[in-house]
Amino acid sequence: MSWLARFIVVREWVANRGSYRAPAAIDAAAIQAAEGGALESPTQVAEIMQSQGYYVGFALQNCILQDLLTFAETMPCYTNRNPALPFFIKHREQCEQKLDAPLLVASYLDSHEACNAYQRLKTDPYLLAVASQYLNHPAVYLRGELAWGIPAPNTLTEKINMARVYHCDINDFKTVKFFFYLTDVGEGEGPHAYIRGTHRHRQLGHQWIGQGCAAIDDEVLLETYGRDRVHVVTGPAGLGFAGDPYCLHKGSVPYQKPRLLLQLEFGIYPYRIWYF
Repeated sequence: MSWLARFIVVREWVANRGSYRAPAAIDAAAIQAAEGGALESPTQVAEIMQSQGYYVGFALQNCILQDLLTFAETMPCYTNRNPALPFFIKHREQCEQKLDAPLLVASYLDSHEACNAYQRLKTDPYLLAVASQYLNHPAVYLRGELAWGIPAPNTLTEKINMARVYHCDINDFKTVKFFFYLTDVGEGEGPHAYIRGTHRHRQLGHQWIGQGCAAIDDEVLLETYGRDRVHVVTGPAGLGFAGDPYCLHKGSVPYQKPRLLLQLEFGIYPYRIWYF
């Protein structure tokens, strides 16, 4: 899979073999429309994703947001995803003082699975319908992560390792990732960015190297696919968006305030391959 799924024609062939049919009614118990508008149907969201590679326009119910924030404040997270280095986010400054290396990310690893609000999201009918509509198969949960992005200088190697350069993820023939900002995210808090349309239109050489696109300088990719196709996603705490992680994307380096981000990924098959 990890080889064949690099190629758009294979990805679309596998998806087109499905025959998912959406239920007549969808209960969006954990999700609401962003900015007080009407919540678009899973079919509408999937159609926009097919065209652009991503969709921005829904948000967490406030009770879900608050429960996730409480979890993040009261449970230990792990320094640069190292399970041997736990700390509480309120002790971030003390943690940074003890480190011999920059604190770049503070992840809760898999502990978020014990959070009831996360389980409600993971099984939310609306999110499952969006993913299933886009994949044309009943969506299978792969994995998720809750993590802080911390303002700190990043070397190029660290940017690549932390997915802070344009890249794509290949964890199945086709997947959908949902992202939720749990803190306000502006230009200085490491917003997510997509290069629109690169999930369906990609140079063959860039398909061939797959996730190796992360080694290509961002400026080269922008010149190749067009700066006018970049969409930087900023917004308030609770904002959600969905994307095909094969579409070139990145999380920018925070330089003002930490950013708390939740992500969940769904695919067609339960492969045990997953990259943060």
